[in-house]
Amino acid sequence: MAEKEFQQCVRCKYVADKEERYCIKCGAPLKNRCTKEKTLMHKGCSKVNKADAKFCADCGTATTFNEWGLL
Repeated sequence: MAEKEFQQCVRCKYVADKEERYCIKCGAPLKNRCTKEKTLMHKGCSKVNKADAKFCADCGTATTFNEWGLL
């Protein structure tokens, strides 16, 4: 049987299952993704960055944690 993986919310410190996308206690995103959206000129970027990254390591666009004011 596989061991369950967890992640911690950066806002309220709730410990959530690894597959959850938003905190069930405060609503904050649990993964710090790049916010660059798909356009005609760019394929978009959804890289999951480190929890303390304000900007994407691949393309330099603001991350979700940065846009939500979590950093």
